[in-house]
Amino acid sequence: QAARFVFMKNKVRMICDCRARSVKIIEDEAVSINISLCGSTLRAPNSCHLQYMENMNLIASLVMVVVVNENEEDDEAETEQPPQQQKKRKLWGLIVCHHESPRYVP
Repeated sequence: QAARFVFMKNKVRMICDCRARSVKIIEDEAVSINISLCGSTLRAPNSCHLQYMENMNLIASLVMVVVVNENEEDDEAETEQPPQQQKKRKLWGLIVCHHESPRYVP
C-alpha cells in the first residue's frame, strides 16, 4: 500500500543513471519549515532496486503510472463535478521503460 500511495503522488519517476553518485541535500538551519523532495521526479534508486537493475544489466529506468476511475466500465470523458462527487481514482498499472545506458527524458 505504501508503494501505491507513492505512485499516486508521483506519476512519473526516473532514474537516469543508477551508477551516478547520489547528491546529499543539506538544509540550512535558518529555514523554519521542513523541505520535502518526495514529489521529485528524478531520484536515486533504493538498494533493492539498484540490485535489480544490476542483475538485469540496466542503467536507466522510467516509470509512468496508469490511473483509472474506480468502477468505471466505459470510456466516457470525466465531466465537471464538485470534488465530493468525483470518481475515486486508483492505480491500475505501470509503464516501465529500461535502458542499458544512461538516459534522461526532458
